[in-house]
Amino acid sequence: VILVDSTPVYEQNTQDQGLVMISGKQLEKRSVKELPTAVLQEENKATSRPAFCLEHKFSGPCITPEIRYFYNAKTGHCEHFIYGGCNGKKNNFLTEEDCIKTCGQGAGSP
Repeated sequence: VILVDSTPVYEQNTQDQGLVMISGKQLEKRSVKELPTAVLQEENKATSRPAFCLEHKFSGPCITPEIRYFYNAKTGHCEHFIYGGCNGKKNNFLTEEDCIKTCGQGAGSP
């Protein structure tokens, strides 16, 4: 039987060389085994991007075309699209740089 407390810590996953979160300190034979805290790997940043980054592009009902950028969750990249000029959603950026800063780039599907 392994007892676990509720203090979150991270451990090294040797199978895939990734870092995974476990739900506490592992207690073995009535002694506490401390596990080191580690920083999440780059690919796990995908889970921390704003939820609106997962929205599909939306051109809106107006007809004043302008180029905008949106984060494409399927490709993991910011892409341009034609925005109609009104009633847009939050996944709509004036520049590709703003899109990358907010939603990321090259992370793949979340």
